[in-house]
Amino acid sequence: MSPRTHKKCKLAMLRPLCALVLCVMSVVTAPAQQKHTHVHRAPEPRPAQKVESPAGGRPGVIRVGYDEVAIPDVEVLDQHGRKARFYTDLFKDRVVVLSFFFTGCTLMCPLQGQVLAKLQNALGDKMGKEVFFISISKDPKNDTPQRLRLWARKYEVNNGWTLVTGTETVMSGLLRQLIGEEPGPQLHNPVLLIGNDRTGVWEDAEGLSSPDKLIAIIERVSAAKSQAHPDQQ
Repeated sequence: MSPRTHKKCKLAMLRPLCALVLCVMSVVTAPAQQKHTHVHRAPEPRPAQKVESPAGGRPGVIRVGYDEVAIPDVEVLDQHGRKARFYTDLFKDRVVVLSFFFTGCTLMCPLQGQVLAKLQNALGDKMGKEVFFISISKDPKNDTPQRLRLWARKYEVNNGWTLVTGTETVMSGLLRQLIGEEPGPQLHNPVLLIGNDRTGVWEDAEGLSSPDKLIAIIERVSAAKSQAHPDQQ
């Protein structure tokens, strides 16, 4: 039944005396009306175009897909209380596994700590020479270098694995820049960022993945060439 017919029938229900006349008129005029009736359908959705993500960006920038952030070169502290430039001393020209944690975390951080400890052992001699870990505290107010050292002992942190803290002001800006979050001991997803700073090739990974899966990503970003600099080895 056309929209006009349906409307007339609704009116007929409100006006019983005219019901029969209206319905008969609708039936008689329906064929003529149908010739001029346009059916409006929602447009068919266009298939999404497949867009290949660039292989990489450039040094000093973390790029995953089309999201990218510049790596700040602010002054931070490691678990030994030593000062370091965040980009220059920890990232520059290195293959890095980047994570976020806080020592008071009792849920995801211990699980991720165990995964990273196993990954550290699986990397063997490459750890601290070809691959470096950086774990950034999300709770700088409480995570002093002393607390970081205690956490490091628990997970047998060796050379090449730097735990990062600093002043609340510096860490607040750092966390906002990297992950868009404010510092504090709140729940968070155990995500890892794995990249090669020299070529700008980065990938993200589930923080509770197996060491074998993470090593495969490390090898991939280590071997990849930047699309922006294809001549780089």
